[in-house]
Amino acid sequence: MRTMLIVDDDPAWRSLYAMEFKPRFRIVEAEDGIEALGVLDRSRPDVIVLDLRLPRLNGLDFLRALERRGLRTPVVVCSGLVSDERGFAVPGVRAAQKTADLQQVRAAVDDALGEAPPTPPAVNAAPSGAQRS
Repeated sequence: MRTMLIVDDDPAWRSLYAMEFKPRFRIVEAEDGIEALGVLDRSRPDVIVLDLRLPRLNGLDFLRALERRGLRTPVVVCSGLVSDERGFAVPGVRAAQKTADLQQVRAAVDDALGEAPPTPPAVNAAPSGAQRS
C-alpha cells in the first residue's frame, strides 16, 4: 500500500484528509515542516499533502528543503492561499483550494501520481427494446 504524508498544523484538516485517503494510502501525519522532514526518512511517502501556513517551518521552506535533499516526492499544496483567481505556480507541485469539498485535492493527488480519477458508476440505462418517453 502506498503512503501519504499529510502536513498541516490543524488536527481537524489532518483528520479530514486522513478519512478521505485512508482507503487508498497508509497515512502519516506531521504538524509542521520540521516534523515532516523528520518523518520523511522513516516513512518514504509516495505523495505529500502540504499546507503552506505552518509554524516553525512553513510550506514553501519545506518545499525548498525537499529540493535541497534531492527528493522528488509528488506534492499537493492544499491551502487557503490557493485560489482560482490567484493560482499557484511552483514547478512540479500541484495545488488545490483548502475547502471541505475535497474534489480538488482528490484530483490533484490523482494527477500528482499520474492516475486517472476513478470512473463514476454508469447511469442505469433502459433495457434494450424498452420505450423511452
